[in-house]
This record gives sequence, structure tokens and C-alpha cells, in this order.
Amino acid sequence: MAPVGINHLCVAVCLTAVIITCNLPVSFGDQALDCCLEVGKHPIPKQILNGYREQVKGEGCNISAVVFSTWKGKYLCTPSNSDWVNELKNWVDKLLLQCKKNGFKGKRCQAMKSKLA
Repeated sequence: MAPVGINHLCVAVCLTAVIITCNLPVSFGDQALDCCLEVGKHPIPKQILNGYREQVKGEGCNISAVVFSTWKGKYLCTPSNSDWVNELKNWVDKLLLQCKKNGFKGKRCQAMKSKLA
């Protein structure tokens, strides 16, 4: 018969192994972590925007959307197939082009440059 201390040690080691195994983080590969769950229907003032990205349905998110970023660090979800959204995207693209041409001089362009890095 094994000493009582060894039995307790075996139980403790096995229990620890089970706990560690159960608490391992689960990886979902390239699945997006931040997705828009719904979109706003009201136009956004262009002066508050400094960038955008496209969210594509089926690439880790349930809906397609355009996610605009603001100067205050907020993210606004908009429908991807709307005329006013396309106008805002064009405005941001033109602003970015102007900033590239002038070497990202000025406060507004510096903020856009930091988003590109």
C-alpha cells in the first residue's frame, strides 16, 4: 500500500493538470474580434472622421458594414451600400491623398498618418 502523502500528491497533480487544461485560451485563428452588430442609418458629419475600414460579412462578422473612425477615437458602423456612406469614404480618401502630398504636415494629417502605421 502506498503512503497517504503520495496518494494526495497524485490527486493534487492530476487535479492541477485538469484545471490548467480547462483554462487554456481558445484560438479562432483570424476571426475578427471587433464586429459591428448593427449599423446607423443617419448621416455622419464628415469633419469628425479620420479614417474607415470595410467589414465584410462572412469574414468573421455577421454583417457587412463600413466602420468610420473619428478624431476622438470612436468607431461608427454604417451600411456598406449607401450613397451617403460612399460620399464619406470618398471624402476621407481625398483628405488622405492631400495629407500624403503635403508630407502629413498639420495636426489633422499627423493623426491620419499614425493610423496608417
